Amino acid sequence: MVTDVAAFAASIYHRGLNVINVPTTLLGMVDAAIGGKTGVNLPEGKNLIGTFWQPKAVICDIDTLRTLPEREWKCGYGEVAKYHFLGADDMRESGLIDTVVECIKVKTSIVAEDERETGNRAILNYGHTLAHALELENKFTLAHGEAVAVGIRYAAQVAFYLGRIGEDRVAYHEEILNHYGLQMKLGKRVDIDRIISLFSKDKKSMDGITFVLDGDLGVEPVLVQDVNILMKAMEVVQ
Repeated sequence: MVTDVAAFAASIYHRGLNVINVPTTLLGMVDAAIGGKTGVNLPEGKNLIGTFWQPKAVICDIDTLRTLPEREWKCGYGEVAKYHFLGADDMRESGLIDTVVECIKVKTSIVAEDERETGNRAILNYGHTLAHALELENKFTLAHGEAVAVGIRYAAQVAFYLGRIGEDRVAYHEEILNHYGLQMKLGKRVDIDRIISLFSKDKKSMDGITFVLDGDLGVEPVLVQDVNILMKAMEVVQ
């Protein structure tokens, strides 16, 4: 959040100031501080106001992560898990530094090809459509990485119901999330109609409800027109 707000302020003050990001959380190092997107939340949804403003540098000091409580570690691992489906090497046996470096490599390679998110950069939002809706619905008591983990599991289920992936691929999603000790279910009921309505306010949903979904060719943005599938998949993660 700090790097988002600081970079957003830097991008608009005096028509742009230089900024250097120094993330001190795992989530910041592997995702939020990298790529040049800034975002500010509105009551209607997450990151609905923002700019593209590349930092002059990003400094990651792994030692700062030693101060993190367990919940913040899991928030970071929610984003790390995402990269397993975006072309990253298998990081399950990697050390912390190698994990951070691998995530940064994958993200920067995607951003380099599509800085302004007009195409393939959208895949970095894997698991985020449901995640953003859950964060908003829970008044941000559900942390971002926690919501992303549930969102990844949900996206796998939607892809399965659409015939894009098989049961073995769904199981692989669960295997990755379990490895990082992440919850795949909310553990409570939510207002599904309300969640579905929030999907349409997601910044990816320009022509209808759009999800980033896994498939034979990897993850990609997909327009999902069958609301019944979205509702059915919600039952799996509650």
